[in-house]
Parts: sequence; C-alpha cells; structure tokens
Amino acid sequence: MQRKFISQLISSVLFLAVAPFSFAHAADEMDGTLYLKTNNSIHLFLATQMSDGDRALTSQLEVPEETILAIDIKDINDSLSLAQSSPERVNYPYIIPGQKNIQKSRHGWACGIRVVDVLDEDIRSSDVIDRTDFCISLPDLRQTSSLESNGSAIRQSFFEYKIANTLGKMNSLAKEIDLLRKDREEFGIVDKAGSTETILSPIKNCGKGCIVATSEFGMRRHPVLKINRLHKGIDLRAGIGTQVVSVYSGKVLATRTERNRLTKKISGYGNYVIVVHPNAKLETLYAHLSAFKTKAGASVNQGDLIALSGNTGIGTAPHLHFETHVQNKRGYTAVNPRNFIGSMLQIVASFFQSFHFNV
Repeated sequence: MQRKFISQLISSVLFLAVAPFSFAHAADEMDGTLYLKTNNSIHLFLATQMSDGDRALTSQLEVPEETILAIDIKDINDSLSLAQSSPERVNYPYIIPGQKNIQKSRHGWACGIRVVDVLDEDIRSSDVIDRTDFCISLPDLRQTSSLESNGSAIRQSFFEYKIANTLGKMNSLAKEIDLLRKDREEFGIVDKAGSTETILSPIKNCGKGCIVATSEFGMRRHPVLKINRLHKGIDLRAGIGTQVVSVYSGKVLATRTERNRLTKKISGYGNYVIVVHPNAKLETLYAHLSAFKTKAGASVNQGDLIALSGNTGIGTAPHLHFETHVQNKRGYTAVNPRNFIGSMLQIVASFFQSFHFNV
C-alpha cells in the first residue's frame, strides 16, 4: 500500500514537471479559472421552473460592457465540447427578455458563470450578483475577451476556440487540471483556505492600532445617494496619496475606473484594483484610488505597492475602501474584512456612522 502511494506521488510530481500545459504554477493559471471581459452589454440567464412545470433559462441580469466574468476551465470545456459533439444537450430552452414564449436554442449555452466585477454600483450591490450558476449563450461567449491576467495556457486555449473553433488545448488543459485536483485530494494536499503568510495592512506601514475604520461592512444608508445599500467592504481612513499595498502575494486581476454610463464622469468605486490570491483562496479589492502603481497581469508579493489612496468615485472624504472575497465551493463571496484585519483596527466606525460621516 505504501509502495503504491509513493509510486502515485512520484507520478504526480513527474506529471507537474513535464505536462505541456502544466498547472504547476497555480498562481499563474488562477486555480483553473478563466476570467473574461464582456465587450458589450449582455444578458445572463438562470434555469427557472415555469408555471406549467417546464424549465427554461430566463434572463436574470443584464450586465454592461467591461463586466468581468469567471468560469472554471473544466466547466466551459465540457459545455463547448458538448456543443460540438451533442448540441442537443446544451441547446437549453430559453425565454427572450420581454417575451413569454419559450424558444429553443440553436447555438447552445455555457453555465457555471459568476460575475467577478461590474462597472455599475446598482448591479454590484444586488443580491443576485453573487450567484455562480449563470448561463451565457455561446454567441455571447464568443464576443467576450480573455483577460490578460489569465495564465498563458488558459489564454491560448480560449484564443484557439474563438479563432479556430477547436478545443484541443482547452481539452488537454481541463484534463490536466482535473487530474491534478484529484491527485491533491487523494494525497491530502489540497490547499487549505488561508495562507502561510500573515496578512498585512492594506495601508503601508500602518499596522495594529494604526488603521481607523470609518464605515463598516454590511447594510448601511449610503452617505451620498441616501439609499440603503449593502456595503461589501470596510472604509479605512487614508489621506490622498497614501501608499496602498497588496495584503497577500498574488496576481493583479484588473485595474479599473468606474464611470457613469451617461455623463462619463468617474463614479462609484472610482479607480480601483482587484488582486487574486490563489494560495489564500481570496480576492481583494482596493477602491477610490488616486493613482495606480501596478498593472493587470502583474505578479505581486505581499506588501508590494499597488496604488495610492484618494477620493475618486462617490464619497465624502479621502479614504481606502477595502474588500475581501473568500473562495467557497462555487465561487467567491464578500465577507467582512474584519475577519482578516480586525486586530489592527481602531473601533471608531460606530461613532462616524451615527453621524452619517461614513464614506
């Protein structure tokens, strides 16, 4: 039994060393996730049971251009493979937005989509945004673009699909990732939630007792818009130009600027950065920045400078908005950053919130 285990372990190590699309660099391949950006406004669908008992896909969310979506490479490979070999299995019935009659798809669907980020504060704060089972029509999928921060093997496999409509690279990559995951589970070496690194303050050189929270995670009355809305992060006092660092090692998923779609003025989160930390099973977001000090696709070490804090977007004073999204079985969920940096914080937010000074 022990000899079999050692043999399997050696095989697994050799697999990682020689596979043409090796998943050895987990941070580079973002744990087997394909990140996409929409090039126009699209509808995302969910399976719904109709009044007559039939099931059909119905539009649940319309997202604007430049929305970041994510899907596991194995899930998308399965959907695209079926669309080629057994299209009837992914030609799900659906209802066009604004109509009631069920249509039959001729192009197929890919499901398992989640919304990572959307340049719209109203959509971002909705409950439905955290779903991980959205479906996208394959014609709409072909209109998306792979983020440059994806690993090279994942980028190449999606490019091959879009340009040549072939799935050779994606199929090989999906099999390798699936095999590696099974090996990790069998040998008990699945990465645990959390990291061997001790989390740093997102504000450089501002540790325990230095950080001041001015607005907490949770439902609140927006200080500018005067409506009740979920606040998915925590606001930290920081003057314009304060250095902002990555709290863990990882990879910059995107640097973004949110603008009002009508006026084109900077709004919402303003300038912000999203960093993925595969080893910590975490995504972090840093908003209302005055300047970027990194770029999408850059690998960052813990403590690396990524931005300068500011007052861009909607707010009442300079500060840093900080979010933590923890990986669960089917995606990432926003959780209270106090779970990570609570020991560093001064407890003053309740005072500010009682006077609606939260920003």
